[in-house]
Amino acid sequence: MNDLLTVKTSDFEADLAIAKSFLLDNGIECVVNTEYLTISTGDGQAARLQVRSEDYDRAIELLAGGGFINPDDLL
Repeated sequence: MNDLLTVKTSDFEADLAIAKSFLLDNGIECVVNTEYLTISTGDGQAARLQVRSEDYDRAIELLAGGGFINPDDLL
């Protein structure tokens, strides 16, 4: 996956699992990037749910419609 964009972040990777599954079920390939995490973070690092740049707008639309994000969540 090239040119990944973040659509949702969380201090806990598990918080992103349902949103990831929702996107996958709707045909959007995505990954949870946790390159700096072990279990959780207290230092500002977060797990990131990421999609391809070409899928970003659709992913945001799906996540908003599914109640996974609100405008305050957008980066």
